[in-house]
Amino acid sequence: MEIEIKATFDNKDALKTKLFELGATEQKMKHQIDEYYNHPSRDTRKTKEYISLRYKVNDNTGVFAYHLNISDGVTKEFEVGVDNLQVFKQILQGLNFPLLGVIDKKRETFVLGEFTITLDEVKGIDNFLEIEVDGEESEIVEKKAQCLEMLKKLGLSEKNICKGVWLCDIATGKTTYTK
Repeated sequence: MEIEIKATFDNKDALKTKLFELGATEQKMKHQIDEYYNHPSRDTRKTKEYISLRYKVNDNTGVFAYHLNISDGVTKEFEVGVDNLQVFKQILQGLNFPLLGVIDKKRETFVLGEFTITLDEVKGIDNFLEIEVDGEESEIVEKKAQCLEMLKKLGLSEKNICKGVWLCDIATGKTTYTK
């Protein structure tokens, strides 16, 4: 299961410098689109479920996902690769999965020990940092504390944390976000 915290940030260069000082390795930057869909027979905006299709701009492949939110920052994820986006979108449309919203982001990913740290520049919304680690249900409290400690090592405080504000919630209209 994925355990994470999300925070806002202002100075990406300072954050990247700190990541490198701590020994993080940088992955390739991606321009990603996340499309969020509703289920045709139940409103996922009223449940703890998310249905999404993620792909890179100018690519015809992606990942279709069903996420079940266990608690704030803790999700069980079920994902499958999609090798033809256009056909897959036609399938979703044919099965009456309405598109709820779209997130357009430029994502830089870093790996530091067991942590995956992403810096997202989300078009029209804000800049977000995710600190993520895999764990079991029995480790949620411990892993969240480790994520918080990493946030502090990166020079950010708990005031930067976005509690209950996730991009999927913004895209689907479950919540609003004000900078």
